[in-house]
Amino acid sequence: MPAAAQSIFPFGVASGDVTHDSVVLWARVAPGTPITWHLGGRSGETTSDPVTGSVHVLVDDLEPGERHTYWFEATGERSAEGAFRTIPVDRPVRFAAVSCAKYNSGYFNAYRAVAAMDDIDFVLHLGDYIYEAAEVPSGKQTPGAGIGRPMAPLTDCMSFEDYSTRYALYRGDADLAFLHSRHAVIATIDDHELSDNAWLGGAQEHDPAKDGTWADRRTAAMTAWSDWMPTLRHPRDGGAVWQEISLGTAGRIILTEARLARTDPEGSDGPDKTGLGREQREFVLDRIGTPIQGWTFLAMPSMLASVEAAAADPDALFALRKLKLTEADEVVAFHDLWESFAWERDQLREAVRGADRTIVLSGDVHFSAEHVDPDGEYIEWTATSITSPNLDDKMGWPRGAESKNYEAALLRMLPDLAWCDLDSHGFLVVESGPQSASCQWWFVDKVRELSDDFSMGHEVVIPARPEGTAALSR
Repeated sequence: MPAAAQSIFPFGVASGDVTHDSVVLWARVAPGTPITWHLGGRSGETTSDPVTGSVHVLVDDLEPGERHTYWFEATGERSAEGAFRTIPVDRPVRFAAVSCAKYNSGYFNAYRAVAAMDDIDFVLHLGDYIYEAAEVPSGKQTPGAGIGRPMAPLTDCMSFEDYSTRYALYRGDADLAFLHSRHAVIATIDDHELSDNAWLGGAQEHDPAKDGTWADRRTAAMTAWSDWMPTLRHPRDGGAVWQEISLGTAGRIILTEARLARTDPEGSDGPDKTGLGREQREFVLDRIGTPIQGWTFLAMPSMLASVEAAAADPDALFALRKLKLTEADEVVAFHDLWESFAWERDQLREAVRGADRTIVLSGDVHFSAEHVDPDGEYIEWTATSITSPNLDDKMGWPRGAESKNYEAALLRMLPDLAWCDLDSHGFLVVESGPQSASCQWWFVDKVRELSDDFSMGHEVVIPARPEGTAALSR
């Protein structure tokens, strides 16, 4: 039974920020409650947060590459049991990558499918873990699906209490609770943890005259994120969300975020215009340029590959507009994409091209894609959404039907696009090993009804670059 059914542990248990030898355990009980954690034969005592009731426990000195079980006890009751794997040091690593879960757009069937997988080491969440918008959204956000999953609060999230209520709604979902109880989650943020199209100085739908200061809203959002996620990262206090995750001999993940230090998307392009912020950009470029054993995965909330050239085709332009990848009334890239940070995007793409065995992982755009440039030096794998509306959802037509014409148009117009699926919801499963890296796109059959059915829709395997060659072989 999912952990959410426990009486004094209404949101179950969770683990996150796992490494080779450590993990952060999470639970939530009444504020100020003494609580005991158990992991294998070890245990310890702590007290839940005096205001929120959340518990964050760092446990280290664990064995790498092993499955561990844990639970909590408080006021004489025991939580449901949770499990996770520490990251191995000397074998291939296999992990799921997920993105974009809008509560009122569908059921979290994809999370249930990930939870059911026994052969993954952890889950990488690329952002939009929650959506901050009201049940009836203002601006350009897509309305909910009307399936009996209303947002709480019904209004836009502005205060800490609002964001905390939204996280409680999500964490009360049985399938998300099941996922957290089965795998450790390492998460970054994208805009909807804050507000639609957020940047350092504000957001597209944030009006200081009626919504208050952006600084206060950002603080509230990041405080809630740290409180509800199994992490000890605290961006509210200036701590970095971005980090490097070691995969041992299998490589590493460079996990980024592009909201908290993002400069004005409408500013003049150049070195001073940044999505990552100067400190993170220097870190990312330095790490990509530092050779390691194994593969490097540059994990980004938003797709780095360009779609700008597709706007010249009417069918491709139609799809881009519906997916909010171009402006609705102009043939220009939507300002929230990497096209608005072309100088920095080009720096990142060139770094990836020049580095041995480096692959970009991304989400955000609500479709699946495999990108390979003609020389094979740039590869990006893009995850579709968990529930957030894809093309068929927006148009109200059957999955895999009319969208095929628009997929063909995108493939025709974008030389780097090797494959795409504009309709399906699901997740990636990525494997990194000494000889190859692979990606599987897994899809659920539906999101507007509960379902256990899922299947693999596409797979690609990339062999290691042969010694002395300049390009990856596909």
